[in-house]
Amino acid sequence: MKEYFTKFSTILFLICSVIIVTYVLFIPPRPGVADQGDFQRVLDVTGLKEKEILAEDRDLVFFKYVKSEYIMTPINPLRFFGIIPTTSMIYPITAAKLLCRIGGFNFFNTEILAIIYAIMYITALTLCIKWYRPGSKPVIILNFFLSLFILLDGNYLVWFNSLYGEPMMIIGLTLFITSILNVSNKTRSTGNKDIFLVVISSFLFLGSKIQCITALPFVIFMIVRTFLLKYSTQYGNKTEKYYGKSFKNALIPIILLVFYTLGFFAQINRTCGVDTKYNSVFYGILMDSDNPQRDLQVLGLSTDMAVEAGKHAYLPENEYKKYAPWSDITKKEFNLKISNLKIIRFYLKNPKRLIQGMEYTASQSFTTANFLGKYKKTDVEEYTYFFSRFTLWSEIRSKYFPKKLLFIISYYIIFLIVVFGKYVKAQKNSDKLRIELVLAIATIGIFQFPMPYLGNGRADTAKQLFLFNYTFDILIIILVNYMSLSIVNFKNRLRKSD
Repeated sequence: MKEYFTKFSTILFLICSVIIVTYVLFIPPRPGVADQGDFQRVLDVTGLKEKEILAEDRDLVFFKYVKSEYIMTPINPLRFFGIIPTTSMIYPITAAKLLCRIGGFNFFNTEILAIIYAIMYITALTLCIKWYRPGSKPVIILNFFLSLFILLDGNYLVWFNSLYGEPMMIIGLTLFITSILNVSNKTRSTGNKDIFLVVISSFLFLGSKIQCITALPFVIFMIVRTFLLKYSTQYGNKTEKYYGKSFKNALIPIILLVFYTLGFFAQINRTCGVDTKYNSVFYGILMDSDNPQRDLQVLGLSTDMAVEAGKHAYLPENEYKKYAPWSDITKKEFNLKISNLKIIRFYLKNPKRLIQGMEYTASQSFTTANFLGKYKKTDVEEYTYFFSRFTLWSEIRSKYFPKKLLFIISYYIIFLIVVFGKYVKAQKNSDKLRIELVLAIATIGIFQFPMPYLGNGRADTAKQLFLFNYTFDILIIILVNYMSLSIVNFKNRLRKSD
């Protein structure tokens, strides 16, 4: 009976997900997110390029209006195998290109890409519902509605019709979570195919955006855990063969994953890294400084750079007094002398400034809506960023959640105490693996929080917190499930005692 209920709820979740996604993304006018200049680095490596546009139509491309059509160009096959590290977006984009050609489209269309993303995301979420198995019908029902309401929020889905890395990031993470849940249900029969799904989803997640690099150690840990689980039944948990076989077989996928992730990071850092370092110093450290000259000395930079304090890297060139981004003098005196390590060292030496930056970051948290245009110019009379299709959850979160550093720290402390308590009590390997997965999700979110400010100053902070907000939402669902399951178990114990 319980198995039948799980199957029924899974099928119903799938149907509801399709209805919600169709309503949000595919009912005209079809929404998306306008390019703020980020698309170019995706176009360059995935075999796409901009269509020719007139000067007076530049607003079709940036900020105000969604542009869905791009020219399809050949691509180096080495990119598909990670030999030339490339964003994992290359795979859904290539699938969408193939569908566009089969369908007779003259151009690549991001609305086709949105269909690919939707199928991947719905599949991942549905399998999560299927494999979660909390063991209680009330908790299954609660998890069902919370997942629909929170994880299919319109302000997550609307990014699917774009060339931003955000969709691939949350899809990759959800597939990774799904693959670990699958392994947790097969503790005595974990096969190579199950391990393969874990590894592939790791590549998709870590290769989606450069900011995912902080998740690399935690993903590696979960991969090692799945290998340990696979060989624990064969050799026993405490034998040398068990550890030796597990680590030996895990080594190759981990090396490939590290090579791919670091290579992808290095590639992106060569292009957008210049802008982000400029922002982190001038629009972060110096903007919040009482003494910019002193801070520049600490960073090992010329004190006359203080004239650019408070400026980001995207202003018109005439707005800069001396050190414009990408200029020869800036390359020589700034780019060659600054590094991410120096910036991190500065904040470690100045913890008050770090706290100040984190307080600003907290003020930008819990917001997944943005001010970029949401529709094509042909579909609306004038530019609008307003979007309200199935966005109730993100509106509640943005309006009512305290955007305070103290709240965020307190939440994670309480959450981790609850989770560690469950981990201590866990007896089964499957339960331990699931709790380790929860800890990995929480830690990924924690490390995402400081990244926007440390790596990009005050530029685009809310957008860079996208993954933090998503993991925070997942933790809310998990915490509610834990609490609900505890209540159900408590009531069951009372009935038995009576």
